[in-house]
Amino acid sequence: MNKFINYIKSEYKVIISAIYSIIVFSAIFLFANLEKEYLVLGIEGISFGVFLYLFIQWFNYYKKEGYREIAEQLKLENKQLQSQALNDRRNLEEYFLLWVHQIKTPITVANLILQKDSSLYNKKLKAQMFYIEEYTNMAINYLKLIDRQADMDITFINLDKIIKNLLKKYSMMFIEKGISLEYEPIYVEVISDAKWLSVLIEQILSNAIKYTESGTIKISYEEKTNTMSIQDTGIGIRSEDLGKIFDRGYSGFNGRINEKSSGLGLYLVKSIADLINVKVKVESTINVGSKFIVQFPFNLSEL
Repeated sequence: MNKFINYIKSEYKVIISAIYSIIVFSAIFLFANLEKEYLVLGIEGISFGVFLYLFIQWFNYYKKEGYREIAEQLKLENKQLQSQALNDRRNLEEYFLLWVHQIKTPITVANLILQKDSSLYNKKLKAQMFYIEEYTNMAINYLKLIDRQADMDITFINLDKIIKNLLKKYSMMFIEKGISLEYEPIYVEVISDAKWLSVLIEQILSNAIKYTESGTIKISYEEKTNTMSIQDTGIGIRSEDLGKIFDRGYSGFNGRINEKSSGLGLYLVKSIADLINVKVKVESTINVGSKFIVQFPFNLSEL
């Protein structure tokens, strides 16, 4: 019944027009003093025409309303499914974040045990434990990054402080692999988020160490372009891989050969760069080395 009432309301213009036509038609007959049977016949003709029109349109309206109700039902179900999927994803992220944090405890304990023995095998095992911890931290950062509510504090930060903390963390890997470091203190402040910039630089530095078996890693800053670069003498990146290295899951030819690449580290670099509004470029020559360049905004208005 409600549907029929709504249909009549939707056709009110036609009904009003028909009533108006009947009134005008009747007025003409009354003023002209014509035969009343023709008046009745005319009113019946108009009424029949309107009734026929409304009758035909009713079926079209009924069909459209049926489709509309189905569409509304599908929209409601879709919203419910999206809400459920969002909740499931959030629960999954929370679980893995908790799991990754928990697994850091046995990693720390294992490292403490390994420190008591300085044998060759233990040194190699320490290096592998270091990478395990690195991948664990990478997973934590990835989970935090995909959370769009990740907190940020964009301000002027001491670039030298971030780099020195990372060099201290990776000092063991420099020593173990016999890699020399070229670095002079950078007395400059850049505009960024300290936490996320540290993660970004760490991923680049970690890759440089990972793919450099011997040689040098150079960290420098150019004031004119407001850029920091990390250059290594590692295995390099094929030219055909350069356009894809920031894609999630893409390890490239060198990564597959060395079985060291998760395809996540450089994806994190690009995602963080977009988040904190810095630009990352890479120059590389196979078997010569790679150079990652990070360009910072010159002022807050660029953010």
